[in-house]
Amino acid sequence: MDKKPKKRRMSDISRKVPIKKVQKADSSDKPDKVDKVERNKVDKEIRKKLEEIDKQVEEFEKEEEKRFKAEEVKKIKRKGSGPKKAVILTSIVVLLAVLVYLGIFVLPKADIKITTKKAEWKFIDSIAADKGVAEFLTSSKEIPAEVFSLVKNFSFSFPASGKKNVERKATGKITIYNAYSSSPQALVATTRFMSPDGKIFRLDNKVTVPGASVVGGEIIPSKIEVSVTADKAGPEYNIESSHFNIPGFQGSDKYQGFYGESEEVMKGGFIGEQPFPTDDDVEQAQEKARNDLRDYIVSLLMSQIPEDFKIIDGSKQFVITEEEIKKEVDENGNFNIFLEGEYSIIAFKESSLLDLVSSLAKSELGEDFEISSNELEYGAARADFEDGRISFAVEFKGMFEIPVNIDDFRSKTLSKSEEEMKALISSYSNIEKASISFRPFWVKSVPKNEGRVRIEVE
Repeated sequence: MDKKPKKRRMSDISRKVPIKKVQKADSSDKPDKVDKVERNKVDKEIRKKLEEIDKQVEEFEKEEEKRFKAEEVKKIKRKGSGPKKAVILTSIVVLLAVLVYLGIFVLPKADIKITTKKAEWKFIDSIAADKGVAEFLTSSKEIPAEVFSLVKNFSFSFPASGKKNVERKATGKITIYNAYSSSPQALVATTRFMSPDGKIFRLDNKVTVPGASVVGGEIIPSKIEVSVTADKAGPEYNIESSHFNIPGFQGSDKYQGFYGESEEVMKGGFIGEQPFPTDDDVEQAQEKARNDLRDYIVSLLMSQIPEDFKIIDGSKQFVITEEEIKKEVDENGNFNIFLEGEYSIIAFKESSLLDLVSSLAKSELGEDFEISSNELEYGAARADFEDGRISFAVEFKGMFEIPVNIDDFRSKTLSKSEEEMKALISSYSNIEKASISFRPFWVKSVPKNEGRVRIEVE
C-alpha cells in the first residue's frame, strides 16, 4: 500500500520565499525612525506572502487527500474481484447440483389410474333383524338387531276453561293418640273429630289405633296418622294446626285418653264459582301431553343410540304406561295430567346387512369379489317389540369387483418403463384398463421413490 503524502512544513515553504535585503543606512543619511518604518513595511509583505502560501498549501493537501483515497478504493476493488468470481462460480455449481437433484429425485412423478373389472348384482327380498341373532345368517336371511328403550314420566298443567258453582270440603291429616290403655281401639269411617272452636272433621276410612305402651306402670301413648274431611263445605274449615277430641267418647274415660293433633293446615274448603276442565279441555290436554312426553323421550333416546345403527320406518313404538287426570283446579285455575310413557326402537347395523348381501353375492360371483358401490332401499318394517324383531323388504343394487392390492402393485411399478408397465398391468386379470402419465416431460419411467407414485382406482 502506498504511503500517504507527507505534509509540507511552513518552515520549508518560508525559506523559499524571497526576502528583500535592507541595507543599513548611515546615520548620516536617515534617522532611526525611517529604518523602523521600512522594517515594518517589509514584515507586512512577508506575512501577506505567507498567508497566500498557507492557502495554496491547504488546497494542495485537500487535492492530495482526495487522490490518495481514490487510489485506495481502486486497489481494494482490484483485490476483491477474484473472490467474487469464485463465489459466483460456486453458486452456479451448487445451483446446478440442486437442479440435478430435483430433476432426478423430486420432480419425477407418475400418475397411474386403474379401472378394475366389475360385475353388477341385484337383490330384492325380505330380511329379518332379531335381537336373538348374534351374527348374520345367510340361510334364513337374518341379521342381529338391538332394542333401545326409555321410560319417562311428567306432570303437565293446563288451564281450565269451564265455570261452575262449587261446594268443596276442606281436607287434611290428623294424628290420633291412644293414652288410655294398652288395648287397641277400632274407629269406624266418619268418626267425628272436633276442634276447640267446634269444627267437625270426619275420619275418611276405618282405622285401628294401636294400644299404648306401659313402662313402669306409666302409659306411653301410641299414635297413628289418618286422613279426615270437614263435615261441611266452606273456607271456614281451612283451619290451622289444632287439637281434636272425639265427641263419641264424651262422658267416658276414653274422652280424655283418645285425642287428635294436626300439624298442617286443613285446606280446600270452598263455596262459589270456580274453573273446571271441560271435556274438550281434557281431550286437547291429553293429546298435547302425550306428544310432548313422546318428543322428550325420543330426544333423549336418540342421543343414546350409536351412529352406526340404522332406524327405519315401522321400527319405533311409543306406549303410555300410566295416566292420571286431576280435574280439581289449583289456585291458578289449572288442572293436571300425569303421564308415564315408554319409547322403544329396534335398530340394526347396516354393515351387518351389507355383510349378508355380500355373502349372497359371493356365492354367485365368486369369493374374491367385494362391494365397490351400492344403493339400498328399505320397505316399512313389521315389528314385534315383545320379541325384539323386525322384518322388512330390501332392494339392493351393487357393483362388485376383485380389489387390487395397491401397496403391492405400487412396489412392483418402481423404476419400470412404459413398456414394462404395460406388461405388468396385463398380468393382473382383475384390471380392465389403466393409464399412466409421467412428469416432467423428460421422465420416461416410474420413479424409484414410492412417495412419487400416485395410484387412483376407479
